[in-house]
Amino acid sequence: MTQQNKQQKQAGFSLIELAVVLIIMGLLIGGILKGRELIDSARLKRVVSQLNEYRFATNTFMDKYDALPGDFSKASSLIHLDLRNGNGNGIIEGAGLAPGSEALAFWSHLAGAGLIGSPGLQEDQNRGEFGKGAPASSLGGGFTIENNPHGLSGLWFILGKKNGDHGYGALLTPSQAMSLDTKMDNGHPTSGKVRAFDGSDVAPHACITDRGEYNVQHEEPACVLFFQP
Repeated sequence: MTQQNKQQKQAGFSLIELAVVLIIMGLLIGGILKGRELIDSARLKRVVSQLNEYRFATNTFMDKYDALPGDFSKASSLIHLDLRNGNGNGIIEGAGLAPGSEALAFWSHLAGAGLIGSPGLQEDQNRGEFGKGAPASSLGGGFTIENNPHGLSGLWFILGKKNGDHGYGALLTPSQAMSLDTKMDNGHPTSGKVRAFDGSDVAPHACITDRGEYNVQHEEPACVLFFQP
């Protein structure tokens, strides 16, 4: 074999090896992307489960005590001595993460009644933080509840990040928000029992387009979701 043939053979082997490496890299990247997609899907399913749990717990509490959690005026005497009583006027008052508000006490009333897991250690439940007073979500941020939020009528669960005393910070990408909306309602951000709004904090893009659709061409967190109980 001539020296030229040896060099050609060596070059041929190098191309084959490079092709194998590229194939392996492609498989690894594809596996990573698929893994992320599966993880994201599992987290979205967990959010749906959490919301269904809170809806069921709220209805069960109302059936048992004939009062709204958080607003219940006899929580300390009928549920647990350490619970903060509401004023019993039939409205859950205050911002979702405001210390001392009925909206924050909502979660400790449900937990005290054994209807949901603890939203934080007992000494933390008036601090107004996710995981310390209000339940955290599998996507980050967490859940609050408020009456007439963002101009909506009635009581709504809110999924977002902490922004002051509210959970109005952008948490979800438009694709995540649309997926949850589709699973639980009609998939339209401005109608139905699931509504979307832009996060109150600064986001690079809007959650909803000018045509009233989810802005799915962008994948940065921009959305807050509101769910009717």
